[in-house]
Amino acid sequence: MGYTHQSRVLELKTQIELLERLQLLTHFNSNFVHVSGAVGSGKTWIAQRYLEAWANDKNQALLMCHPNQNDEQHRTTILSQILPEPLFNPADNLADSFARCMAHESCDVVIVIDDAHLLSELVLSELWQLALFSQRQNRWNINIVLFALPNRLDKWLSRLSQGQEFNPVDLEVELLSSQEAGRFFEQLVMRFVDDDMERRVRNAYRTVAHRPGCIMALGDQKVEKRIIVRSIVGSPLNIALIVMVLLVLISGGYWWLMSQPTPDEAAESITQQTVIPTLPEPDANTNQASLTLEQQSAQAQQLADLSFAGAEDDSTSLPPEVVDDPQSVGVIEDHSQRVVITSEVVDALLLNEGQSVPATNGQSTADDASSEGANGADASAVQTPNPNQATINFSFAKDQLNRFSPRSYTLQLAAVKNLVDAQAFLNRHDLGDNVYVYPAIRNEAKWFIITYDNYPTIQLARDAVAQLPESLQKLGPWAKSLNQVQREIAQAN
Repeated sequence: MGYTHQSRVLELKTQIELLERLQLLTHFNSNFVHVSGAVGSGKTWIAQRYLEAWANDKNQALLMCHPNQNDEQHRTTILSQILPEPLFNPADNLADSFARCMAHESCDVVIVIDDAHLLSELVLSELWQLALFSQRQNRWNINIVLFALPNRLDKWLSRLSQGQEFNPVDLEVELLSSQEAGRFFEQLVMRFVDDDMERRVRNAYRTVAHRPGCIMALGDQKVEKRIIVRSIVGSPLNIALIVMVLLVLISGGYWWLMSQPTPDEAAESITQQTVIPTLPEPDANTNQASLTLEQQSAQAQQLADLSFAGAEDDSTSLPPEVVDDPQSVGVIEDHSQRVVITSEVVDALLLNEGQSVPATNGQSTADDASSEGANGADASAVQTPNPNQATINFSFAKDQLNRFSPRSYTLQLAAVKNLVDAQAFLNRHDLGDNVYVYPAIRNEAKWFIITYDNYPTIQLARDAVAQLPESLQKLGPWAKSLNQVQREIAQAN
């Protein structure tokens, strides 16, 4: 049993022997290796384990094929991971693109393709040409490893290698021995099975094939459980009391809310209290009918004085006066009324260009604006925003990407040449807060790279591709080192 720095991995003898043969074949020179295995034999795990622990000194490319991908997506996924400057045409031949970009450089590359039986014959032929071309280059060591179902690629490989000295190497993923299967079952399945399901899972293990995938599927079996929910309060009577208390509280809150005065009623009450003065109460022994005329006049005068006490002159807040003959230069004589535009309104129009100015008492009408335009005081100079112009809602994540560990990885989703295309990509896929955009310089041209999330290992980044929406999987996202991302950010700065 082997251990990684993060998780425990169970390596069985059958799998270790296959990994050792792969390491030996791909270490010294270029080869074209075909690994076949039935469904559930562990091909995907072996492919990823080989890259993670047995080929970590090589420049790697992993392609996990899906039925909905096309040839251009397959080429883009492969070349983007192994070329230092991934500038190529996805429609070009795979071997020609690699030779053009790496013509004067040395390389040590391993290309691993899972579910290779989903590739088209055109892409398979291009991979074979790339392997043949690397045989003739002393500076190149290119190994191509295909993992596929049995008998799916045999006929095609035989036709390509017929009459040639260079032949593909065929390997097969064997079934686990009884001892290895039992060890796999106990350590990776039974340790995580509930006690009430243990008997059922053990009985199912007796009839299952000795393949890792078939054994792991036993842990996904479900059993019906009778769930008994016990009330916290203990009895139906207590439940009824609690419900009644809640209803009383809700009713009381609703009554209190409805009894509160509305804003209009409160304002009216305050106005009545502040405008109407309170007069001193008359003596109870004084008869209102016996008041003299002088006393009634004095009380009326006192009431008037109290009513206007504290009043202020607010005539300055009135709107500007409408004049019949405004004083201006070059205005065509007109007997219609004009509204004078104050300097404050003109300043607001100039400072808030492109925004709508709220209507005021000093704002001119459309007819006045047309006449004022001939004199240089054009109130219609406010520009209307272009409705077709895209709104950029994102910001660059250079600082956040620089804070990530350079040993971690991210998923590159796309590379575009302008901010409008980047915003359109984000709007179309709606990736949330885990998407990061940063600028990069390639061949003296500015690009905008769109990446997704951060993963501590390359394996976790590659596994996360399967969790993305189908529309993003079609684009062929690939794991990219944060070390390379941070170098590109530094170059762009």
